[in-house]
Amino acid sequence: MSQQRKVLLAIIWGIGASLFLSSTFIINSLIAGSGGHWAWTAALRSLFLIPILSLVVLLARQLKPTLITIRQYPVLFFKWGTIGFGALYTALALASLWAPGWMVAASFQVNILAGILLAPFIYPDHRRAVPKRPLLITLIILTGVFIMQFEKLGQLQDAKGTLLSFLLVLIGAVVWPLGNRKLMVDLEHKGVHLNALQRVLGMSIGCLPLLVILAVVGYVKSGAPSFAQCEASFYSALFSGFLGGVGFYQATQLVSKNTVALAAIEATQVLEILFTLIGEVILKGVGFPGYYARFGFGVVMVGLLIHFYNTWHHSKSKTESSNILTAKVS
Repeated sequence: MSQQRKVLLAIIWGIGASLFLSSTFIINSLIAGSGGHWAWTAALRSLFLIPILSLVVLLARQLKPTLITIRQYPVLFFKWGTIGFGALYTALALASLWAPGWMVAASFQVNILAGILLAPFIYPDHRRAVPKRPLLITLIILTGVFIMQFEKLGQLQDAKGTLLSFLLVLIGAVVWPLGNRKLMVDLEHKGVHLNALQRVLGMSIGCLPLLVILAVVGYVKSGAPSFAQCEASFYSALFSGFLGGVGFYQATQLVSKNTVALAAIEATQVLEILFTLIGEVILKGVGFPGYYARFGFGVVMVGLLIHFYNTWHHSKSKTESSNILTAKVS
């Protein structure tokens, strides 16, 4: 498959993933508003995700090699599963206690910047270089994200809670790309090849010790979760964890060796703000945003389109260079 086709396919996967990933923010907001305990919210999603993924991987005849790999490298999956999944969902569940879903989704977009800036600490090869143009484009997108929030910030009553929510989301925004990328790199180093489904299942199983602790906390504090919370968490696991998480991991795997394309794929997650807002308008009756939000989203879309163009042009140049080199060798 050519570089350009890989990039196009990865962008499509990324946009589709952002649609399903947005369900996490909507469902967390609904659960928090109905009194569901945050610890159960954080734990149930992955607890439901494990059997869903196991069944899918089993049907694909990939469960046995996945479990063998987890048994060979348990520390690897425990470490990045706990960081990339466990810490992420705990932070987002807590953040939803103090801020509406649209604000959590918007704040979480810091992860597209974190993914770029973490590169020197993750990769041992050429990918450790921070791509300057994608970094600038990402800053434009984040400027649009900030403008989108500006209109609503003054309407929030709990300033301390809002700040705490932002800090928690910031933690989640860092551990999400860190866990995803580091697991890919560590598996590459060991010569292990797992697809997106297998990696997500491995990380989910790896964070089981934390999930058990969260479940104990939830039970001690509020008793067993209600049927409504279990149902909502199941849908979150199915739509966000399975369809969204696997879709995003598939997108990043397609362009795992192209840092410019990786930055563009991670930038597709800004669309979660739009999808989350639409979901909250329909399900919670949240008022549609005004001028600042529309202008900010316009800036976001311009930045995202520039990202796509830059990635396409970069991939085209790489393909042409490769063709020239091949022609010279032959």
